Formats: sequence, C-alpha cells, structure tokens
Amino acid sequence: MKKQILVSGLSLLVGMGMATTASAFTFDFHGTMWQTLGATDNNAALQSKLKSGKTNYFGYRNTDDALQLNVKGAEKKGYYDVMGDGTSVDFGLTKARLRFEGKTDDGRAKFVYGLEVGTVNWGDKDKGFGLSGDGITQETRFAYAQIQVPGMDQNHYLRAGLQPTKINHWVWTETAAGLTYHGKANDAKWMAGWYRGDEDRAGNSSDNDYFILKGSTKITSDFKMGLFGVYVDAGEESTYGVTEGFAPGTEDLYDDETYYLGLTGQLNGPVFGSFDLIYQGGDIEFDKDELRDLDHSAYLGNLTVGYKFDDSFKLYANFLYVSGDDDYTDSDADNFNSIDVDVKVGIILTKDSLLGDCDRFVTDSPYIMDQGLINYSLTGEYQLNPENHFRAAVRYLQLAESYALGDDEIGTELDFWYKYKYNKNVSLRFEAAYLMADDALSFEESGDDMYTVAAGIQFKF
Repeated sequence: MKKQILVSGLSLLVGMGMATTASAFTFDFHGTMWQTLGATDNNAALQSKLKSGKTNYFGYRNTDDALQLNVKGAEKKGYYDVMGDGTSVDFGLTKARLRFEGKTDDGRAKFVYGLEVGTVNWGDKDKGFGLSGDGITQETRFAYAQIQVPGMDQNHYLRAGLQPTKINHWVWTETAAGLTYHGKANDAKWMAGWYRGDEDRAGNSSDNDYFILKGSTKITSDFKMGLFGVYVDAGEESTYGVTEGFAPGTEDLYDDETYYLGLTGQLNGPVFGSFDLIYQGGDIEFDKDELRDLDHSAYLGNLTVGYKFDDSFKLYANFLYVSGDDDYTDSDADNFNSIDVDVKVGIILTKDSLLGDCDRFVTDSPYIMDQGLINYSLTGEYQLNPENHFRAAVRYLQLAESYALGDDEIGTELDFWYKYKYNKNVSLRFEAAYLMADDALSFEESGDDMYTVAAGIQFKF
C-alpha cells in the first residue's frame, strides 16, 4: 500500500476541482465513513485474516511426511489455533473513502479518482491514530478514465486504469488495473476486458493476465440470467509451506493457469431468489520435473429462495456449496479459489457486518483455506418503519472437506443486524453474532464458542 499524507491528497482534489471550474467540466465528490466500536473474543483470527486477493491454496503430498499447502504471499502456519482463542478485546475503528468524478460537459468522458483511509484501530500510533494523530494511512482506490466509444451512443464506453471489476460476488469484485469495454442494448448488458495482475518483476514482464467476458439479459420482466468467463494466466509464483514444504528452506516455482465459467440468475417478485453455478478449471505446472502437476477441478453452487409477505417483511433461505480438496496425494486440486472478493456468509467468519466493512474478518472468500465451505441459512428482514430496519439469521456451517483437519463441522451461528436511518446520509448500526463452535475449529477438541458485538455510524454522501 502506498502511504501519503491525507492532507496532500485532499489538497490535490481541491486543486483539481478549482481548475475544472474554468473549463468544460462538471465535477462532484462522493464519500463514505465508518466509525465503529466493538468487542469480540476472536480477535487473533480477525487480525491474521485469510484474504482472497493475496492467497492461492492447493495441497500437495508426496509422502506422509512431506506436505505442502500453498499460501501465496503469506504463511498461515497454525491458523486454526487462533480461531476462538478466548481472548476478549474491545476496540474502536475508523475507515473513510472519498471519490472524485470529473465529467466533460458533453458527458462523453469521465475522470475518476478515489482515496481511502483503510481501517485503523483507535490508538494505533504507527498509523497515526495515537495521541496527536498525524496519520499517514492514505491509499489510492480508483484511478481510471472512462470515454464513450467513438461513433456509438452513451451506452457503449471504455474504461482504462485502476477500476472496479464486479465480475461475480464469489469470484471477483475488487479493484484491478486494466482496459474494459462495457455495452448495453435493450434488456442486455455485456463487458469484455483485460486486467493485469500482481507484478513483482521490474519491467512489468511476468505476463500476469486476466481476460474477461460477461453478459446478462432479461428472460422475462422478472427473471434475468447471466454468463461469464474468466481466464487467468498467473505467471510464475512461489510456494509457501504451512508445514515442512517441498524442500526445507527453499521455495518451489510454479505456473498457474485457471479459468472460471459461470451461470447466474435472479428472480424478482413476491417469490424471489438468485443462483450461481461456477466451475473452476485449469492446471498448476511446477518447474521441477520431479513434482507432479495438478489440475484445477472445483465447483461453487449458490441458491437463495425467498418470499415477500408484504413491503415490510421477507423471509429467505440460502444454500451454498464450495468444493474443497479431499486428497493431497492425487493430481487434482479440487478446492475452489476466488480471485479477490468480499463475500457475505454471516458475521463471525465473513464480511456481512460493520466489522467486515472495516476490514476485520476471518476470511473474505467463500471457503476456509483449501477445505471449502457449506452454508445452510434462514434469514428474516423486517422494515418496521422508514427509519428502523431489522435482520436476523440462523445458519449452520461446515467444511466441504475435512481431509486436512479431521472434522468438518464448524457450528451453528446466530446473527442479528439493526439499522436506524438517522437522515438520508447517516445510518446508525448495531450488530451481534454468536457461533456455537464444533470440532472443525480445533485439531484436538471441540472449538471454543465465539461472539462479536459492534455498533457504529456510517456516513455516506
């Protein structure tokens, strides 16, 4: 993350805004801020989170004594030991985003630049939230240009630079730098694009490329279907061992080519729902001849079905299955890997919460390492009046495979959300969750129960 002084970034935006007043531009600002107070007994896991954009999991075993579980960019040795460690903490958190948009007077071109102060714990002196402040926590979130395709109407445009991806909730939603084309006609929308992935080499020459095709259309007035495909040539990566690794003290190089094929659907009306069916294929090829190559063969299925009783109350059920790896001794990598996402499967593990908004989560992906995930949940939402909204859920969680852990039952989770609309720009939120943990969260015995409580202010304009 590039760090700059926040005042400098704001000064740049103000200067840009002043300059545009004398030219053929219109401009505006958008922003979101979170201020959160909370408590949990799962702090160790929240701090050492499993982040989809920085990890690529696969298991490999040649003998009973040589196990490699790859974790791209960070070693998570003993991760399960910190889940529900029983250490209770309370905290204050701050996160803020600003986005500037400048548009030409003919509406055919747009400039977008976004800033973010990533979540900082109150009192963190290293990031400027200690006594006297003076933080250096700013990062660039967006930096892209958008222009209308020459000779076509405003429904056809190109984007270049650091931009949102929004390919699929389970595969890729976070920002990336690239060139994309977006089109729309009648009830159909589509996009195609190329993004460049993480580059560690000088000269931008490691061919870390992502190619995208996506489209959707309305089948009826209430039902929409979509298709997408993603091809990833990740270039050369290095393995990181959770246990001994392939060769003590060394890293083994591999090339990872992956593709995703997805079918999605969404139904609106009194009976509503959505589904995602996704297949991940491809292969992992090691530089060393003595290491066998692996084949990606993974699945994700997601189904939500619900009923709106009236404008104030709805009830819906969800089933999510994300495949895991059931055997490290074969040549198949059966576990699903996301590219970079922010999934919402409850409060305790994922990002469906204030803490998730503030980057405190166990995993932002729909799996636990290479063991996948299964979710059964029932959720109710009640809009008491325009100001008060309630949501509650009960869910049962388990791993799709328990090959590496011995047990697959994570436990039963109770979630509660409350939002009060203070005015059109400000919401007050309160959330709480409790996980009655089972054996999958500990190697030796049933895992400890976990709780999370948080309250905060969300300011959006």
